[in-house]
Amino acid sequence: MVIIYDNNGSLSVLTPAPKFLETLKGTLEQKLIHIANKDLPTGTPYEITDADLSDDVFFNAWEYVAGTNELSSADLSRLEQFNYNQIKIADLTDAEKAEFGVEDAS
Repeated sequence: MVIIYDNNGSLSVLTPAPKFLETLKGTLEQKLIHIANKDLPTGTPYEITDADLSDDVFFNAWEYVAGTNELSSADLSRLEQFNYNQIKIADLTDAEKAEFGVEDAS
């Protein structure tokens, strides 16, 4: 499955690396939503599809047309950002915790 989205009037395809997908938790769709939120600008409309996009002869002529399954990218939460970057809140200094607006769960 891939993520497709409009990139200034043409179709763009985001194909996640299989090894990176293995590091994420959740269903394949949840993983792809996470990747869209991480990699696409906030508010970018996109769809997750398993369509065959191998015919790239006229790839630049393809256009993205919103379908019924269209989603919109969102900002990652602070916790998602920390988890993605493998940062443990407990390892942050008090100043960093204040700067990022986080606190220990303890």
